[in-house]
Amino acid sequence: MSNAAAVLGAIRREGPLSRAAIAELTSLSMPTVSRQVAALAEARLVRDVPDLARAGAVGRPRVPVDIDDTVLAACGVHIGVRTTTFGIVDLRGRLVGSEKIPTPRGSAEDGLAFLAAKVRAFLRRWRERRVAGLGLATGGQVDIARGLITHDRLGWHRAPAQAVLSRGTGLPVHVDGHVPAMAHAELLFGEGKQYPSLLYFYARQVVGAALVVNGVLHRGPGQAGSVAHLPVGGDVRCPCGRTGCLEATVNDQTDRGALAERAATMGRAVAILRDVVNPDQVVLGGQNITDAPEHLATLLHAFAATTALPGTDLVTVTRFGPDVQAVAACTGVLADIFADPTPLMA
Repeated sequence: MSNAAAVLGAIRREGPLSRAAIAELTSLSMPTVSRQVAALAEARLVRDVPDLARAGAVGRPRVPVDIDDTVLAACGVHIGVRTTTFGIVDLRGRLVGSEKIPTPRGSAEDGLAFLAAKVRAFLRRWRERRVAGLGLATGGQVDIARGLITHDRLGWHRAPAQAVLSRGTGLPVHVDGHVPAMAHAELLFGEGKQYPSLLYFYARQVVGAALVVNGVLHRGPGQAGSVAHLPVGGDVRCPCGRTGCLEATVNDQTDRGALAERAATMGRAVAILRDVVNPDQVVLGGQNITDAPEHLATLLHAFAATTALPGTDLVTVTRFGPDVQAVAACTGVLADIFADPTPLMA
């Protein structure tokens, strides 16, 4: 980790902080801290907050330093099965603005080029912001290293998403699976900051889960795992040919009166996942959950009745609510900045 990243990380997690407090937290010398703060401030990543200087202190006031959330921003695109969401967030992960459009149909290249044009139009509304990069989050199979997307429900196979969007917007593009991106958002800005481990469960048109352990988002070989075909019983036929797969069951539209039963199914599935990985906290997200708060008690009751481990009060709903897709899509860009801010300091 560079000195700049260490200083920025301390300010992000604990700020506002005096330079002396930053030096103590990072084990860097005061001259080094002062140089890094000056460079970060010039890049508009941090700023002095003189109004918070302690009044009446002896000697030169210790002016705190905090994240500068007024200039730099990250843009994100979440491509869902039916809806695509654009978002822009500040350096604290707070949503500044968003827009939803129907997900384009047709070839992947045409759809991605269309979305690039929509991103350019969307960002014209935020000319006062300096956009550091574009994040893309979606379901399906995501090759992060190559920026490729395979999404059967969209008919995309190894679509060069990163290349097309970067060429069409002029921005560096970070590509990720949408559920890992949501877990990453919780890690940086939500419940994940408070717990050693966290299980994130998402349910909308796509169902997925992701795991954070010791402040790190766990990824399998090339991508996170899949729970879409977790067998949960029932007679709903899945496109894979089997019956009773989790994703098909919780998205069954043939019986709109069965919302409570679908909530119970999700609760049982979350309990099974909890028992397997035994996290400190479970966070639920996705409109199948946030748009049906009247059925949350049913989900939690099924969870408590199914889990074999002690303690049933560890389940919460994401604080991002219906904005979770927009915030998650932007998070990869912010994570890259916090990991290495030096490209913005050049």
